[in-house]
Amino acid sequence: MSTGRERAPRMEFQVLGPLEVRAGGDRLPVPGARRRRLLAGLLTAPNSPVPLSRLIETVFEDEPPGTAVKQVRNCVSVLREHLDDSERRLIVTEECGYRIRVGESQLDALRFTARLADSRRHADEGRLDQAVRVIRSALALWRGPALDGLGGATLSGPAARLDEQRLAALELCAGWRLELGQHGDVVDELSGLVSENPLREGLHAQFITALDRCGRRAEALHAFHRLSTSLAHELGVGPGAGLRRLHEQILAGDSQPSRTRSRRPGGAVSGTAGSVPAPRPPAAVAPSVPRQLPHTIRDFTGREGHVEALDALLPPCGQEPGSGRAVVISALDGSGGVGKTTLAVHWAHRVQHRFPDGTLHTDLRGYGPGRPATPDEVLEDFLVALGVPPAAVPAGTGARSGLFRTMLAGRRVLIVLDNACAAEQVRPLLPGTTGCMVLVTSRDSMSGLVVTEAAHRLTLDVLRPSEAAALVIGVIGPRRAAAEPAAVDGLVRLCARLPLALRIAAGRAAAHQHLALADIVAELMEENSALDALSRDQDPRAAVRSVFAWSYDRLTPPQAHLFRHLGLHPGPDISTAAAAALVHLPPRETRVLLDALADAHLIVPVARDRYRFHDLLRAYAAELTHHRDPREDRHRSLEAVLTWYTHTAHSADRHVYPTCTRLTTGLPAPLHPHPLNDRDHAWTWLTAERTNLVAALHHAVDHGLDDHAVHLIDALGFLVLTGAWEDRIATATAALRAARRTGRREHEANVLLARGEALAHLRRPEAEPDLTRAAGLARDVGDIHLQIAARTELGQVKRLQNQLTEALRHFEEVLALSRGFGPGRWEAVAEGNLADLHADLGNHHQAISHGTRSARLRRLIGDTDGEACALAVVARGRQGTGDHHAALVHGRRAVELGRASIGCHDATLARPLAVLATSLHHLGYAAEAAACWQEAAGIYTDRGMHADADAMRRHIRENTRSPDGSPHLGT
Repeated sequence: MSTGRERAPRMEFQVLGPLEVRAGGDRLPVPGARRRRLLAGLLTAPNSPVPLSRLIETVFEDEPPGTAVKQVRNCVSVLREHLDDSERRLIVTEECGYRIRVGESQLDALRFTARLADSRRHADEGRLDQAVRVIRSALALWRGPALDGLGGATLSGPAARLDEQRLAALELCAGWRLELGQHGDVVDELSGLVSENPLREGLHAQFITALDRCGRRAEALHAFHRLSTSLAHELGVGPGAGLRRLHEQILAGDSQPSRTRSRRPGGAVSGTAGSVPAPRPPAAVAPSVPRQLPHTIRDFTGREGHVEALDALLPPCGQEPGSGRAVVISALDGSGGVGKTTLAVHWAHRVQHRFPDGTLHTDLRGYGPGRPATPDEVLEDFLVALGVPPAAVPAGTGARSGLFRTMLAGRRVLIVLDNACAAEQVRPLLPGTTGCMVLVTSRDSMSGLVVTEAAHRLTLDVLRPSEAAALVIGVIGPRRAAAEPAAVDGLVRLCARLPLALRIAAGRAAAHQHLALADIVAELMEENSALDALSRDQDPRAAVRSVFAWSYDRLTPPQAHLFRHLGLHPGPDISTAAAAALVHLPPRETRVLLDALADAHLIVPVARDRYRFHDLLRAYAAELTHHRDPREDRHRSLEAVLTWYTHTAHSADRHVYPTCTRLTTGLPAPLHPHPLNDRDHAWTWLTAERTNLVAALHHAVDHGLDDHAVHLIDALGFLVLTGAWEDRIATATAALRAARRTGRREHEANVLLARGEALAHLRRPEAEPDLTRAAGLARDVGDIHLQIAARTELGQVKRLQNQLTEALRHFEEVLALSRGFGPGRWEAVAEGNLADLHADLGNHHQAISHGTRSARLRRLIGDTDGEACALAVVARGRQGTGDHHAALVHGRRAVELGRASIGCHDATLARPLAVLATSLHHLGYAAEAAACWQEAAGIYTDRGMHADADAMRRHIRENTRSPDGSPHLGT
């Protein structure tokens, strides 16, 4: 193997067919199915971090072993050696997992995407022959189904998405060839495609059109009827409106065997087709098949009756989704530590093969530290797991819940909702159609679900004596148990038959073979206290805390110090770097201590460098630190971890929003700052730590650490990019208390601005008082940045209220304030807002002037999202002057930039699409206009902006008719 990088053969990877690797042009076999799956998992997310937990799911098709993390890391090491990547330039280690770095020339999937984009550009510029040539070269890269032969549920989603892209490209190519009049050449190809895809209406429309143009009218009508029959039989629906109109035209003899071609804007050729519109890429990716269950334990004991009861609730194997049987909901309740989660996960692993469309799992954190998970958070995670892009997740519980039910319709999915606190937390997470099953665990009886949702309640008590004894015997061994049967019984009694306590006690006995079991029982009897985390439904068992103490007492002083201080952490889980800040140690040293705590079963590793507590053990750790550590020491640790979160959040925020002005500057650095390399790394960190950051802010407010609260709120702007408007409002409301306690009016203004912006986005009337107060405070303290931001939001509120004169006053004053302030971002914002408002007022030349300046400023500072918005308003101005051809150029560029946005697409993509559609319609391209309006409507619907979505659909209804009054085909 070559050791010099300059002599290393060039690596090329192929996923558009069976997985292949080539080195210097020669095929390089990758030995081992697990290594091939690992490499495939990295290549399906090229140049992006892939979490270690995802790679574990990919590598192990069945239940992952306890050594899964180590085995995956070993696989990576072997792959690096096999691929001559000793310098780790190809497979890069990331905080959350690994990333493979490949260029377009190294990965066929990237080449396919690039050629597809080139072909679209050629088509847009009128070179349809060249577009067909390029797209056919892209399709020639395919050697079969994507990742053919690898199998595995985790890889099936990415493979399906690649296959869908190929199918969309075939459809696009066929549409262009029809526009070129090549119906005779393409009809046979389409015949094969419709046979392979019997329910894909776009291909059938093209096939029927090609048959008709070839003069094969009878065959075209037969193809339509064959599709109608298939749709009715398989889906219970009929063909879409476009196909029905095509059918009617063929029956009436209105269609022609050949089509004349005309010029599209920019020179592109189009047929009368209107009839066969070039298909758009799907708005959403093909559904993923998530398998989210955590690891199950190998020596699961007892609970046969509960397992049988759950088995009896399974939907029959032959039942089709939607066959009429209600959604099955099982509520598993019981006290803390009784083994609800263990049973739920064990049973779910046994039966998840009965749910081919996926298994979703979440910890609702109903009982434990911090605030319970909100339905909004869980729905966002579930929707992303099911294939919805993060930026397309709608705002608001209602919209998210509706989309979730839509995604599950007709699918078989098992949903495990662990540790719920109330029925209200669960209801938005329930599917709406049959075929799915929901398993809820809670310390609450969930009587609300039983009454209103017909949930089947199963109560889990402590183990039966025989089950508890079997658990102990399984840990310590039958020979030792037979020698001391009375001691086994005593251990079972003193541990209250509580599974968690039994495992720790028996584990201690197994680890100390020289110690008699009776001696352990005697120790338990000497301790006469109870851990308060047991539920009220049972008497406290004196031995539980003592059992925890056995594990704790074996720790070294540094390990014990870390364990106690983990009880101070406000969030539900903790990273190695945050734990290091908590105990003032380097991350490398802290990781060793954390691994030791995990080996002692005092914490649980949930991902690379991330850990969580069982809630009873967290309560025990918190109790220990309050009893054993001085108050000053606890306060110093809490200050340190909040400093770490605040400093890292601001560092990430500067990567995500590089041009923004911030109120908070000169933050104290933590002892070991957390490095963030680039925007992607920052975004990954923010989204991974979102729950902890929100919990940290609330914790700071509740404990009077006001400086941390007001500094942290200044770095949570990323919440708006995820659509987490309610989180933004809740954190700002909490931080407002802290800001007012500090007496610093600039911080109060900043918090009011954050809350007002979120309220304004949701069009709530409380926004205006917040923003007015923020603007007044900013003016009083002389903070230009806050004045500009507050007045900008106020102008938007007035504009939404149709008080355009007031809005114009705000925007003009903002422009005067922003000139020469900062890097130019606020001036660009002000110019863009004025452009929009002048367009509303019909001042088209002023709209063009302001919009052009905004676009130029945005381009200079690298703000592509803002440039998309500015170009859209320039297009509006051009439309007002009647220059729709120029509007088309600006509109297409705005849409192109908007598609690359990571933000909420209502402003950066839906609006440019709507503007572009107006000019397309005016120039006579009704099919493409309708497609743009339809895509915009979908985005607005996803964001919960139903009035805007209705407006887009109204445009489609009112503006997609031919001059003679008949509907345009394909609209």
